[in-house]
Amino acid sequence: MRAIQRFGAQLQRLRADRDLTQEQLAVRAGLVRIYVARLELGEHDPSLSTLVRLAKALRVSVTELLGESANPSVSWQVGESRFPTRGAAEDHARATGEMFVARYQKNKAGTLVRRLLPLRGTTSSPLPPPRHDVGAPKGRNA
Repeated sequence: MRAIQRFGAQLQRLRADRDLTQEQLAVRAGLVRIYVARLELGEHDPSLSTLVRLAKALRVSVTELLGESANPSVSWQVGESRFPTRGAAEDHARATGEMFVARYQKNKAGTLVRRLLPLRGTTSSPLPPPRHDVGAPKGRNA
């Protein structure tokens, strides 16, 4: 898959995750629907100003819009497979029937923290996912 096609798939995924139509995204970004459709199909290379408009309309960074990891200290995992972005991890999770992705990130103390997150665009339980400090010593609860 070419880079422009990967961008189109990422744009479509972000739009769908937010339950937006192509028309709604186009209006928010100040574009026309057919142009958004052609971007999603990988038929056009967007300009930098178009990338910024789309990112603002989707409320993501341009880095995330391009499908790159905005923070190298964060990684995503589904089963034994690791991914640089949440979108890539969620695609794999959907394809394999998983309901959660694991996010790994170091906290300020340098401890690796794992957080299980439900796939975006799916219904989840009303309880927040548990946080687990990986490698942290187990102590008594007061």
